[in-house]
Amino acid sequence: DHDSEGERLAKSIAGWLDREWMEQEVHLQMGYAAKSAYVSCRLAGDDEIMSIMTAVSDNLDSRWREFDKDAFVNAWDVGNYVADYLMHRIGGEGCGCSAEIYDPDA
Repeated sequence: DHDSEGERLAKSIAGWLDREWMEQEVHLQMGYAAKSAYVSCRLAGDDEIMSIMTAVSDNLDSRWREFDKDAFVNAWDVGNYVADYLMHRIGGEGCGCSAEIYDPDA
């Protein structure tokens, strides 16, 4: 279920950023923007981690004015986290670009 996985991804991004910096609403907003790009990719049949990472980063970058004032990271930091998150979810080894993957179900 792409929507459920996208929801989990959004919460993981927000949790990662909240833990790394401090709790902020912008982290959840960035997570939901990433979810939107993730779900769009998956519904289009795209299951390649690198193209999903790029789509998430491009989506965030195109909307960066919404996040820039309060964000401590950039669109590509989030995209790299998404790649590591997806590798973690399939049991693979990530690139190590991101810190520990935040588990929103823990």
